[in-house]
Amino acid sequence: MRHTAVPDSDEHWFEIGPADERIAYACVVQCRSFAWVEEIAVEPRHRGEELASHILDAIITAFGRQEIALGATPFVPDSWKPKRSGLDAVQLRAWYRRHGFHAMSDDSHLYRAADG
Repeated sequence: MRHTAVPDSDEHWFEIGPADERIAYACVVQCRSFAWVEEIAVEPRHRGEELASHILDAIITAFGRQEIALGATPFVPDSWKPKRSGLDAVQLRAWYRRHGFHAMSDDSHLYRAADG
């Protein structure tokens, strides 16, 4: 697992895979009072290996002292072929709930309260 804070930016990247190949990743933006998970993606041929769970656990470890928020919308990067989606929206929200996230005012946005 690589965690890189982008210099002169609020972006943090979490990546799994050899140095020359990214098979799973997440982008997190540090906002003023919370962390926003922009996206989490796992290369289609590596789905089912719990890579997204490992990345989300790393995000929670890194940012868990503050609220973490995200949009629970299925996402597949354009560059990954075959462009096959993973979990549908209902499955994705259930997956986030298993990791301690709760629905905001609408069910498409979730948050995880700060630890402690």
